[in-house]
Amino acid sequence: MTYGQVLFELGIKKESLQKAQDMLHENEELLSALENPTITKKEKENVVEKLFSDDIKSFLKVVCDNDDIACFDEAVEYYDELKRKTDKIIKAEFDYVTMPKDEQLERIKQYLMKQYQADKVELTLKEEKDLIGGFVLKVGDHVYDNSLSGKMRKLQQKLTWR
Repeated sequence: MTYGQVLFELGIKKESLQKAQDMLHENEELLSALENPTITKKEKENVVEKLFSDDIKSFLKVVCDNDDIACFDEAVEYYDELKRKTDKIIKAEFDYVTMPKDEQLERIKQYLMKQYQADKVELTLKEEKDLIGGFVLKVGDHVYDNSLSGKMRKLQQKLTWR
């Protein structure tokens, strides 16, 4: 079982995880101390006990005992993935040249919900001038490339294979 699965199974709230992540990112000395093998486990446990919320203390103590605090961000990412899966939420990225209208974005979300049997879509918008025109939609491992640069690349591949 991974740390992300453990976080999910324990039912730790996203807010607690976010606070812990923020604290570790904003204070490099704290992260260094929790990663430092020369600092005793007891000292690390005391730091965790004083700084973090009750629902995450035990988890962080185990992670520190195993010298795996550097894996905390990955664990939270996997927790988020599991949470989205159980809540039927898909995460997608939409790269564009021209910002789509609200109606277009809504149709894209509706399409994705139907295609992936999801109740909600978390759509990240990103401007990409290199696409020349059109868009690229990324959902998990699937990439829907409807850009001019993508079409030109496919055409170039077809021409060079002949």
